Amino acid sequence: MGENGKDGIDAETGEKLRLVMVRRRKELSIRGGGPSGIGDSLREVVAHRKIGRLLQSRELDHLWSSSVEPRIAEQTKVISLRNRVLLVHVSNSVLLSELANFHLRQILETIRQKRPDIEIRNIKFKLNAGLKQ
Repeated sequence: MGENGKDGIDAETGEKLRLVMVRRRKELSIRGGGPSGIGDSLREVVAHRKIGRLLQSRELDHLWSSSVEPRIAEQTKVISLRNRVLLVHVSNSVLLSELANFHLRQILETIRQKRPDIEIRNIKFKLNAGLKQ
């Protein structure tokens, strides 16, 4: 055994190995390389494949459907959530007016009670006559 005893290498070799490891770590940090955690890799894949948006879209659809009457859910479609504003397409102008003028506050309150973790500041309604009535 060498001078270190346990690992079988002498002090000079051990110091050389330590310096190589320090240099290698420095090179990796400069290049931004090296091993990364599985969480980082999964986040990258989810972002790249837009899986997060798809899951969020389904979640918002379900939240909307459970927060409004069935007759309203049938004639509306959640489009997006951006900057804490929920965009919802509505099949006709009468329903759009009814939602914007009479139901907006109640719907917002219901959504906030069901999912306080999703911050929604407002709901914007947009006419889309192509939706089924």
